[in-house]
Amino acid sequence: MLASSMVCTTMIRVGCLVVCAAVASGLHADTGALTQLRGSNHSVLILGCSVDRNAVERFCGKVDRFYRVGCYDEERQLNIGFVFHPGVGINGDLQPPFYNRTQWGSNIGQPISDDKVLRKWSSSMVGELFPDMVVVDSSLWDLSTWASWGMRNVTADRLRQWGMRDLRNELARVSEAYNKSRIVFRTAPAVYKTKWVVGDAGQVYKDVAAISNDGIRMMQRELRKHIKGGKLYGKYEVIDYSQIMDDLIQERGADDPSLWLKDGYHPSAEPSRRYLNEIFRLMDLATVEKKVEVDGFRRRWAAAAGDRDEAGDLP
Repeated sequence: MLASSMVCTTMIRVGCLVVCAAVASGLHADTGALTQLRGSNHSVLILGCSVDRNAVERFCGKVDRFYRVGCYDEERQLNIGFVFHPGVGINGDLQPPFYNRTQWGSNIGQPISDDKVLRKWSSSMVGELFPDMVVVDSSLWDLSTWASWGMRNVTADRLRQWGMRDLRNELARVSEAYNKSRIVFRTAPAVYKTKWVVGDAGQVYKDVAAISNDGIRMMQRELRKHIKGGKLYGKYEVIDYSQIMDDLIQERGADDPSLWLKDGYHPSAEPSRRYLNEIFRLMDLATVEKKVEVDGFRRRWAAAAGDRDEAGDLP
């Protein structure tokens, strides 16, 4: 749990699509619509992992590729977009190698390392070079990267480097690219099941956790050291996903497995809704209070691109 002044949040699920009934009728899915809406009243770009993508997919009522999804919400006059990035890397320099247990390999691109690429993504996804808000996180990918390459659980020394240098540099690079935008950091949510490291031959190492509550809690403790005046490094607001999951667990009196997908580490519909609502509150926009389960939703993937989380066990 981070400092009480830090903002709480929530997340989403991949299975059955959850959207606000009042919002759904106002969503436009095509990129052309986003281009026409350049200069619309509000825009938010999320640079993160499948935790964020699942949330945006549910809100938008659409899917795209594993590395992108976005839409325009007419009710809020909001362009919202998600772009994947794979974390700080094994050395913390925003360069490969990254997590090495996905079908895309460990040398996938890192948009944060190139200002021009970042602005290209923001222009195409939310119709603005400088979105009103940019939300950033890479916690689960960072934990997975360090564990899968080092073949050991995250250490206090590695997290100290992450807090003192790597994360600071990551956020600074985003701030440089979007120097007219509001930059917000998102923490990692608690998990229900530990995700173990898997070797090249498929063997599971149940003494080495790629993602675990122990690792996430260690991250939270490191982050607390860098909170100044209620902000991370005294500069960045924080959406505390860890806290929102803790609140939900407390509300339900136990670790309710329905708060996560079947994999045990992707949050499900209700935490996802609360996560996006925290973004909306920070932007003074209407929150999503009602949701509708849309039966029959299935993730649509381009076979040639192989965009399936399950195939690579992508965080």
